[in-house]
Amino acid sequence: MRPLQRFERRLEGIVSGVFARAFKGDVEPIELAAALKREIDNTARILSRDRRLVPNSFTIELGPDDFERLNAYGRTLNHELANELRDHADIQRYTFSGPIDIELVQQDDLPTGKFRVVSATVGTPQRRPSYEPQPYQQEPYVPPNEPVVQTPPPPPQQFQQPPPPQQQVPRRGHPQVMLEVNGRRRPVNPPGVVLGRGTDADIQINDPGVSRRHAEIRLMPEGPGGIRVVMVDLGSTNGTLVNGRRTTEAELVDGSTVRIGNTTMTLRLADEPMAQPPSSGW
Repeated sequence: MRPLQRFERRLEGIVSGVFARAFKGDVEPIELAAALKREIDNTARILSRDRRLVPNSFTIELGPDDFERLNAYGRTLNHELANELRDHADIQRYTFSGPIDIELVQQDDLPTGKFRVVSATVGTPQRRPSYEPQPYQQEPYVPPNEPVVQTPPPPPQQFQQPPPPQQQVPRRGHPQVMLEVNGRRRPVNPPGVVLGRGTDADIQINDPGVSRRHAEIRLMPEGPGGIRVVMVDLGSTNGTLVNGRRTTEAELVDGSTVRIGNTTMTLRLADEPMAQPPSSGW
């Protein structure tokens, strides 16, 4: 199924059937999604060798009849249009100049069934700094030809014998959890990892059948030195299979298989222990 068809079916599932039928013969959401994608394709600017910068603010001008009908569902429609733009940007390796903003406005000169898309660049793409700059500290000013008053050092303190070190009891660690993906093992550290196709996923999987945030593997302490591994589906489009069975939440053990999209992963519990996190929590 093509992306535009998936978008239309998802939108029709959110609102009622009456809302879906109301679009017949007028401006349809699928036309707006296609026009927005064409707009960022035509205005993309080279940012780096493999990334391009595109606008993030869009104004959709509609005739009075189309505006009155579509504006009633503007919040739902805008959300779905923004999701379509993000999916298209992931495929084309676009970078938005800021948060996506879509606004419907009325233009009296437009007839029913006609619309215009106007884009703009608002803000700049945020990048995480590679280092933390140190604040500049200015040296104190000393007037010329004036003596510098020095503060005398504090009196020496009496030496006190430090208390004997307390014997530390070794703490038992949890087994190291590993996730085998495409022949490579990736560590799963507390409190867990998010699997998905998006750039914000902890383990990014380049698979068109995988959602941007598809599933999460959570690590939960259980008893002294024990650990419980749980897989939770995050409302993905194509679902998650654990050991061949579709599920939304399941406990994993050593050798359990998780399939999302066309990618199959295997959970492994390593023999060597993993250092226990601080007592403040996972």
